[in-house]
Amino acid sequence: MAHAQPQSMLQSTLQKMSQRDVTPATGADLLKDWISALKNVDEAEPVAKQLGDLYDELLNAQPDVTRIKQLLNAMAGQAQTFGRDLDGTVADDLTRLADSLRSFATDLGRISNDDELLVNQPDTATIYDLPNPGDRAQMMFNSTLDVFGGGAAATTPESGATMVEDWITVVRSDANTQWVEAPLAQLRDALNAGDMRTTERLMRELAGQTQDYANNTEGPFSKDLTNLATALISFAQPLS
Repeated sequence: MAHAQPQSMLQSTLQKMSQRDVTPATGADLLKDWISALKNVDEAEPVAKQLGDLYDELLNAQPDVTRIKQLLNAMAGQAQTFGRDLDGTVADDLTRLADSLRSFATDLGRISNDDELLVNQPDTATIYDLPNPGDRAQMMFNSTLDVFGGGAAATTPESGATMVEDWITVVRSDANTQWVEAPLAQLRDALNAGDMRTTERLMRELAGQTQDYANNTEGPFSKDLTNLATALISFAQPLS
């Protein structure tokens, strides 16, 4: 499969993942084929690295379930991002792939006592494990403020883009916040491009929009929104 066209590889991957009984060994074989296909594609280097990290983890005698979940969710975000730039069947397939990856990440929390995975791993939930939109938003507020508290040196553009992708998922679930998707998508794209000057500008603009929303909205997240606006300004200062 390593020499197949990407679209046919994508279809084959989706078919295998739909079986819902994919073993770590089967998953490693799929990853090996994708790594081979992407290794000479410059723009796919970040994805290839994540695939390599996941491949190595699956081959461990005692895989780290938490790390695998993180990588699956990160790759789901990448697939969703790529899908937005495409049309037709490929875009639909990438959306399905993102959903499947997140579903597998969620399932890992339920099968951490499987003989093929390390037992007693800590079950670190993600927003994709939570069905309630309010719980997802609260988790994102908490994790984002924790990241911002560490300063710019404590994170990377890649992890920042993943966090923004998670926020996009959260704001889409509420008609009152869907307007935030567009500025968040711009911020994600600037982070993926490593454009810190644009990232700083967009974060400052987002801080203003967040504070305005907090001032004009009554609800359980008013204080969180104000804290987030302040943190965005503080975090953005040294970027450029």
